[in-house]
Amino acid sequence: MLGLLLALQLGQLEPLSPALAAVRVTTESEYVEQLNEDGKHWRFGTKDKGAVHVWRPRTYKVASAVTVIYLHGFFTDVDKAVLEHQLVTQFRDSGRNAIFIAPEARSGGKDPIFWPDVTQLLDAVARRTRQKLPERLVVVGHSGAYKTIVEWLSHGPLEQVFLVDGLYGNDDEFRAWVTDAEAKTRQLVLVGFDTQQRAEWFLKRQPEAVKLDDLPYLYDELPAKVRRAKLVSFQSERFDHMGLVTTGRLLPWLLHAFR
Repeated sequence: MLGLLLALQLGQLEPLSPALAAVRVTTESEYVEQLNEDGKHWRFGTKDKGAVHVWRPRTYKVASAVTVIYLHGFFTDVDKAVLEHQLVTQFRDSGRNAIFIAPEARSGGKDPIFWPDVTQLLDAVARRTRQKLPERLVVVGHSGAYKTIVEWLSHGPLEQVFLVDGLYGNDDEFRAWVTDAEAKTRQLVLVGFDTQQRAEWFLKRQPEAVKLDDLPYLYDELPAKVRRAKLVSFQSERFDHMGLVTTGRLLPWLLHAFR
């Protein structure tokens, strides 16, 4: 232990990111399910991929439901994000008829992608929770989550991607996905703060995109033209990079407005 501390002080070893540290101590034997007044919450552990949280609202109706996956950004892990960002409350407040999944995600630039195959994640959730998941898929990613989402773009049932201040790269892949002429129902929504300038460059090649200068207020309805556009971009003036996911305002509105 003394040698490890000395190595850290000398800069010979880098500390683990929050996600990697959490993955190291998470085991497959971990399993909790909790029935609340507003829905049911599961948390289970996996081997080498960390914890997964799942929430199903009390008003869930399988016939018209979608699956929503939320990927946190850097400097946190999924357990802290669920607690400190009040993710379950944000999912509930969206009113979206969905099963919500929050898996462990990258929290540092050198982290691996824990779930490179989204099908593996969906299969693990269905098996551990004994729930039949809706095929239609929506993915919301904050910050560095874009790296994981890029790996999932080839998944056929993926129909909506929300990048919450997350367009840091892979522009060509995201553009190809949303502009695929054979895919009629795909939608890419960009919310920019630190990434706003990059989003502007991205939009220059997409004249059909809908651009709004600021985020509407919570539960403001969008015109049908905006709600149904394949590519939508918002600039955030009221919330900074972390405030977009910690204030509890944006995620409910996004999932509600683009339902």
